[in-house]
Amino acid sequence: MSQHYGIKRHEWLDLSTGINPWPYPITPIDAKACQSLPDQDQALHEAALHYYFGKVINSDDGRSLMLLNIPGSQWAIETLPLCFEPGRVALPDIGYREHQWHWQKAGHTRCFYDADHPEAVRSIASDADNLRAVVVVNPNNPGGQHIAPDALRALADELNQKGAVLIVDEAFVDATPGQSLLPNIADNIIVLRSLGKFFGLAGLRLGAIAGAGRSAIMQQLSSMQGPWRVTAPSQRAGQEALNDHHWQIEMQTTLERASREQGRWLAERLMGCDGATRWRQSALFNGFDMPLAHAQRWHDGFLQQAVLTRLWVVNEQHAILRFGLHDESLRAGQQLRHAMRAVQRTTKGYS
Repeated sequence: MSQHYGIKRHEWLDLSTGINPWPYPITPIDAKACQSLPDQDQALHEAALHYYFGKVINSDDGRSLMLLNIPGSQWAIETLPLCFEPGRVALPDIGYREHQWHWQKAGHTRCFYDADHPEAVRSIASDADNLRAVVVVNPNNPGGQHIAPDALRALADELNQKGAVLIVDEAFVDATPGQSLLPNIADNIIVLRSLGKFFGLAGLRLGAIAGAGRSAIMQQLSSMQGPWRVTAPSQRAGQEALNDHHWQIEMQTTLERASREQGRWLAERLMGCDGATRWRQSALFNGFDMPLAHAQRWHDGFLQQAVLTRLWVVNEQHAILRFGLHDESLRAGQQLRHAMRAVQRTTKGYS
């Protein structure tokens, strides 16, 4: 990208991700922490148990919950399809495409439900033969939609009757923890979590998988992990971030405000005559539905101004232009405002 546009890397304003621009301030890690192979991650594991499950490690009827710390939720996305016999899997038509690619790669037949009307997934669950799993991205990336936990639990009950599993990708849920299914999950629910988005620590490659202890899928995932699954620096940083409840609460408030303010500013300039028909607001990004040609013009125009957005093509007519948050520095604010004025001039007259 830098070579193509002749713009140095440090000059870009990267709004293409949904990563928190105010990352958790981990204690600096020295070289000594990287000298030896990592020990078993007991301290990280205990911190994760308390963060994801609270003080309740067992459900009311005595079924134990299982938590695996993993090298990023991407590992789970790549590995989970390998734990199922080939069959049908239901996926959102708008959602992180890595899910789609890895289920297809593992030999499964994909069917898609309307992510904007998630109740549609229930018809797939009731009608599809040979159904292995239903994948829900909650909150959705890049659509921002979310399904209430009770609705997901009801869906899991229906899937259980068909011997299918509900997989819920909660990579973005930390900013709105009330939307999480944890810790109250049934035996056929598997939840993916990440420290990359809300904590802003994507480079740590640290995440978690939660499920029932007696789940055959969870047992298989556990057996597929190597002996040094999470690096020592990642263990230390993850433990610190998961234990800092004061920072988490303050950051949830900060992100909600920043996203709302940035979203309103963008909506005033993109909605209506400029082609955006819907504003999709989430704690870590704002998306705008547009005709594909309009979205492409905006995306390309911002690239010319060293502002990187995310263009998510829904189909041949429709796209979502997504803006992650910036850090509200003077430089970032000025660069986005300048880019917006420049792109508005070049797109004037299109509708």
